[in-house]
Amino acid sequence: MYMFTQEQAVSAETVWLWHLVYQEIGTAISALEEAGATLVALVDSSAWESDGFRALNELIIRLRDDTGVELGKLSVREWELGEGPEA
Repeated sequence: MYMFTQEQAVSAETVWLWHLVYQEIGTAISALEEAGATLVALVDSSAWESDGFRALNELIIRLRDDTGVELGKLSVREWELGEGPEA
């Protein structure tokens, strides 16, 4: 005799909410990628020798690094959600 386990049913609302969250994470990742690319260009452009520009350059470098960290976190979350809700 075969044994069948009963899977927990997932409602349409759950699937729809998962889809919305996954889509928003994708949008956030795109925005962070664009911001990161802009910050990389700003780091190169702001490498001047005055104290004010040096401080600005260091701030932009920190923002670029923080953007990369957030992008990594969202990419992991997107991967976690990638399989979708269990049907």
